[in-house]
Amino acid sequence: MLEIVTLQFGHFSNYVGAHFWNNQEEYFSFDTGQHAQEIEVLHDTLFRAGVTQSGIETYTPRLMVYDLKGGFGSIKKMNRLYDEISDYQKDCNCVSASRFHDLVVRNWKSKTYAQTPYPKNEYLQSLEEEEEKDLSAEYTNNMEIDSTERIFDLDETVKMWSDFNRIYYHPKSINTISNYQFDDELMPFDVFSYGKNAYLSQQKEEDSFEENFRFFTEECDAIQGFQVLTNIIDGFGGFTCSFIERLREEYPKTPVISFGITDGQEWSPVGHHRYFKQIMNSSLSTIYLSELSSLFIPLNVHTNLLRHGSTKFIQPTINLPYHSSCVLSAAIETSTFPFRSRRNTIHMHDFVTRLNWHGNTKIGTLGFAFPLPMSVYGDIDTQTLLPNDDRSVLNDLSLPPEPHTSKIYGQSVVVRGIPDEFRAVSGIEQKKSSDVISDMFGRFQSLGSYSNSFFSTNVFYPIPNSFPNIFKNLNSDGYIDESAKFIDTRQIHFVPTLSHLTISTRVHKLLQNYKTELQKVNFNFFPEFGEGSEGLSSDDFIEAKELLSNLCEVYED
Repeated sequence: MLEIVTLQFGHFSNYVGAHFWNNQEEYFSFDTGQHAQEIEVLHDTLFRAGVTQSGIETYTPRLMVYDLKGGFGSIKKMNRLYDEISDYQKDCNCVSASRFHDLVVRNWKSKTYAQTPYPKNEYLQSLEEEEEKDLSAEYTNNMEIDSTERIFDLDETVKMWSDFNRIYYHPKSINTISNYQFDDELMPFDVFSYGKNAYLSQQKEEDSFEENFRFFTEECDAIQGFQVLTNIIDGFGGFTCSFIERLREEYPKTPVISFGITDGQEWSPVGHHRYFKQIMNSSLSTIYLSELSSLFIPLNVHTNLLRHGSTKFIQPTINLPYHSSCVLSAAIETSTFPFRSRRNTIHMHDFVTRLNWHGNTKIGTLGFAFPLPMSVYGDIDTQTLLPNDDRSVLNDLSLPPEPHTSKIYGQSVVVRGIPDEFRAVSGIEQKKSSDVISDMFGRFQSLGSYSNSFFSTNVFYPIPNSFPNIFKNLNSDGYIDESAKFIDTRQIHFVPTLSHLTISTRVHKLLQNYKTELQKVNFNFFPEFGEGSEGLSSDDFIEAKELLSNLCEVYED
């Protein structure tokens, strides 16, 4: 088994992660209809197996989640399930007992991790009600599947990522940075060096790396890599860098794919003191994470996230983290799907090698068509998929779109939701799925990349009932249907998607912007970056700017 261990650092990254894991849970559905996907997904890639006391096989994510104190909302380290079996575990080997009793029941929900009870919205309450029903069914050996799902509008009630979280996590997945309080205006966790100091402090007190990280890695048969989701605009960038430095001591050659995530709503106005702190955080995170990772992909929720061509089918509220994070999550989930596909699996090492064949180009950008605009008959305007077309439905999640054509060193295109057969039109020859896929890949080949990786699957992107209502002009299976206008997302069960991950000279624009802004920074005006044993000196800052300048040269056209 080629396992992947996932690491999440930071509140907004955990928003993205919550959508990601809710989506993974959908693959465990008992659907046997047209879109049945159980056999297509290798669950053990991301999940660790366990068995309930009744002998029912279940799974928990192979995952470590980091957030500040108070940032977990309704998630607590010891959820109801583990409270019930903790006495048993005391008498058993820790790993074997945990493997035996881990449980994720669809729609189960934990209570609270905060010091005071966290208020539960209607969605969380409904999960608890279904949990009670599932418990009763399990213990009476009367497991019945409820095919109906309630419809929720969570836009007003989601205040934290736990407010729409659907699954249980293993207790060792939950890791709190206890020196800092979530949303603390007096002592914010907003400096790269704060993160590095916090990591050092936590390892002295708890050593979550030694205890929890090893728990997940040592039970793996053959780790194919690590996927990292991290904030880079605040202190979590520094914390993540320190964590991966330690990881590299244990796994120097194992692939690490890092997604450096920025919530665009957090940016301060240009020129403000806090703005330059954020530039420094983002720059330092990008410099060192790209050095430590096999592949680093910056993701930024900018104000013009959606191109005009895509707003015909999707309309999220960008200033809501609940909305913007679902787009980033779907893009990550789609671009990494080949790692856990049962058919035509792509190993993470091969994936990275194809993209970074140049050897020193480890920073990529991610484009995403969500949904892939296609009719039930297989009609799709492939020209609108190209990133340099004004009508493009491909949204660049790393950089704002620009007309300039870049040189592409390597690209990976993943297409999801192409059915085995399209619907036939009377008097017109039925389109073949293979021809439609070939046309799409042909368009991307025309971009002149030096190295191409193409992957297609009939597995659609599933939409759980925790997903926001953002689609329009689609039917319930995610195909174009302009007569549908706005229909509730809960009535949309699946959507086809397309991701476009590239290594190209476009990265130069991002790095050049950091370089230009850092030249305006007087390091003496930011003494907080020098605080603690892991603080930066002025010489360290000068060295970082030199490293950034060298990176810029690598991606020059």
